[in-house]
Amino acid sequence: MEAILPAWASALRSRYLAGEASVFLIHGNVRDVHPWFEADGALRYVPMREFLTLLLQRNKDFVAYYNVSEGLSFASAAQRALYLSAVNARRALLGRGPVEELPRAASEVLDRVEELVTDASQRSAVVLDFIEMIAPMGELAFMSERDKQNLVTLLRLGASPGLAASDNLVILVTENLSDVHRRLVASSHLAVLEVPVPGEEERAQFYRAQGAGPDGTPARASGIDVAAFARVTAGLTLVQILGYLRQARQSDEPMSFASVNQRKKAIIEQECHGLVELIEPTHDFDDVGGMSAVKEELMRVAAAIKSGQRGRVPMGAIFVGPMGTGKTYMAEAFAKESGLTCIKFKSFRDKWVGSTEGNLEKILRVIDGLGYVLLILDEADRSLSGGGEADGGTSSRVIARLKEFMSDTRHRGRIVILMMTNRPDKLDADLKRPGRFDLKIPFFYPDSASERAAVVRAVLRRSELPLGDGVALDGVVASVLGYSAAEIEAVLLSAANFAAWDGRSVITAADLDQACADTIPGRDVRMLEFMELQAVFECSARRMLPERFRDLSTPEVLQRLDTVRAQLGSRV
Repeated sequence: MEAILPAWASALRSRYLAGEASVFLIHGNVRDVHPWFEADGALRYVPMREFLTLLLQRNKDFVAYYNVSEGLSFASAAQRALYLSAVNARRALLGRGPVEELPRAASEVLDRVEELVTDASQRSAVVLDFIEMIAPMGELAFMSERDKQNLVTLLRLGASPGLAASDNLVILVTENLSDVHRRLVASSHLAVLEVPVPGEEERAQFYRAQGAGPDGTPARASGIDVAAFARVTAGLTLVQILGYLRQARQSDEPMSFASVNQRKKAIIEQECHGLVELIEPTHDFDDVGGMSAVKEELMRVAAAIKSGQRGRVPMGAIFVGPMGTGKTYMAEAFAKESGLTCIKFKSFRDKWVGSTEGNLEKILRVIDGLGYVLLILDEADRSLSGGGEADGGTSSRVIARLKEFMSDTRHRGRIVILMMTNRPDKLDADLKRPGRFDLKIPFFYPDSASERAAVVRAVLRRSELPLGDGVALDGVVASVLGYSAAEIEAVLLSAANFAAWDGRSVITAADLDQACADTIPGRDVRMLEFMELQAVFECSARRMLPERFRDLSTPEVLQRLDTVRAQLGSRV
């Protein structure tokens, strides 16, 4: 029967048979297990190495496998003998001496591979695993001579007419594409294929295949059905799912959404090595004081996500405004309202060449597998735009990769990237354009008394600060004019401290008055004005602006920005 192959393997086969390429670089979820259907229709799951061997040996005389640790190896002694015979016959024609042992060093293996796969009389396939160890990413000036030789051999091999004219095939395997030298990845003679994390149907099929309990489910006391399990495990590999199922079999507790989610959170954070944090928001828009225009705008987006109207969902959003205006708190509330899985970037930059790009690639691969994700990047101006050429071009490559990811329209409605910054002028202008960031939301200090009162009530409720009977808020609302939401919270916490120091659990009007008099708000009014004008300039819709800014024209905003920028001088 015709083999049922995963999409990536089917693409590899069809592109090879069409003569498009004879050298393939596969990357992504290459350390997982993959479904293989036997001739009798039986399904089993095998590692990538075994999968490729099973796939290739159906029409190849032998399949060779190599990594720098194990050296060159074959599935059987017969294939090993056939390989040596073929190589020595080829070497005899070239006037070279015979070889009797299999080489281990990468440079020697590549020489033997080149001799083999350019021989039109053979039908062979060679798998070079962990290719990043053979042709690692790095600046040419700092690469060793051996690494340069390996890189040149691979580039020459891909462009070889002898290989193209033969029935031979070379497959390079890596987990992270950014770990492989960019000249090899960019070669026009090489076809790059991504192995994605398993989709929902693949996860459901795997779940059913692991059946061991009386009800046909893998866990001995399953509390979740196949379809629900497949949905909740989005973003996990089959190996990771299998690990959870084995743990569930040994546990006395039934599987549940909570236990699967908790395990998934731990797995993803471990896989990304502290590069991301999965956030479980505990508050929604009801807990956010004021900012009615912003909440109304985000509610529309949340409604579009929930209803599946992907065309109405922005590819990305930027929250821009001064510090202390509640951007992060609002982002987490939006995650709660929209139902998106909330992931926050941590520090993904590294000092080693290529490591930062590799970290970003790993994060994006996990996010793509999870689907329906809100990716939060706080202080984006520092994370993305800190170096330019001064950091070896790392920042430029990171931004370029983000642009590429955000330009993929398949992500619309599934993945929303949310950046927060108080200095949008330091972000790449092309990154901020519509089509990548369709929504730019400004944040300001609460202007009106009603907004300040809303913030005060929200802080009292969130922090569970008890007010005495009959205590009015008019005084504190009037006193915190010009304060940020964070500074208003500081005032109320200070009032609670005054009450506690006096041996009371209830806040009185006197405590509020004392806190207002004692708290010193931020005094950098020029920088605050500059950040507010930046927020006005970036805003994508006038309806989200306060009345004092709503009627300003673009030239007027630019003129005021230039004035304040001149006053701040070198500080900006």
